[in-house]
Amino acid sequence: MENLLLKYMGERLEFSAGKHAHQGPVITISRECGCPANDLAEMLTKRLNEKMMKEGHSPKWKWVNKEILLKASEELKINPRDVEEYIKAEENGMLHDLVASFTETYHVRNASIRKVIHDVIRNLACEGHIIIVGRGGGTIAWDIVKSLHLYLEAPLSWKTNAIVTQKGISMADARKFVLERDNQRLKFRENYRTKYSDEIYYHERFNCKTLSVDQIGELILQAAELKKLF
Repeated sequence: MENLLLKYMGERLEFSAGKHAHQGPVITISRECGCPANDLAEMLTKRLNEKMMKEGHSPKWKWVNKEILLKASEELKINPRDVEEYIKAEENGMLHDLVASFTETYHVRNASIRKVIHDVIRNLACEGHIIIVGRGGGTIAWDIVKSLHLYLEAPLSWKTNAIVTQKGISMADARKFVLERDNQRLKFRENYRTKYSDEIYYHERFNCKTLSVDQIGELILQAAELKKLF
């Protein structure tokens, strides 16, 4: 049975999607499993702040990933683990499958978490000078003019080898992990899509097999300058 509160929250997200379109600048990085998004965000933050300081400005750029969960939990006054569990449930597509097993309190709690995560990311993007890794950032900040939305990808074999190295697991287990994680991330992004962001196109897509973090970073900096993000 459809939950009216979840529907209402979704409509509120759609209504607010077009606001603050002239704020930013913001860079979002979506990625496939095994791609070095955090390393790239760290490198970009350093380079952008160095450029600001050379021009006589105070460094403003920062990057966030899991910090978004902490901020959301602070605003909701709940344990950060509850937010993390919610995200895992959404990534696994479990919320709607299990909905009949929970009370209305469950609906209210998860609708609140969903909206707060959206608002935290949206506010960060509008405040500007931020690089957002994952968490549906590209979908949530799609309409901000001073923005650059990126996607990191790689062949399955490369991602599998990367996970084998990172986690020390077998090739078979690594392949399974990659396929599951990529599917989970797609589901999570879809949960934050609205009718206004129905067609989200990334400004640039990068193959992490053929380009290093430094090479990708240089290309992003060139694109950011062309888009007047700094």
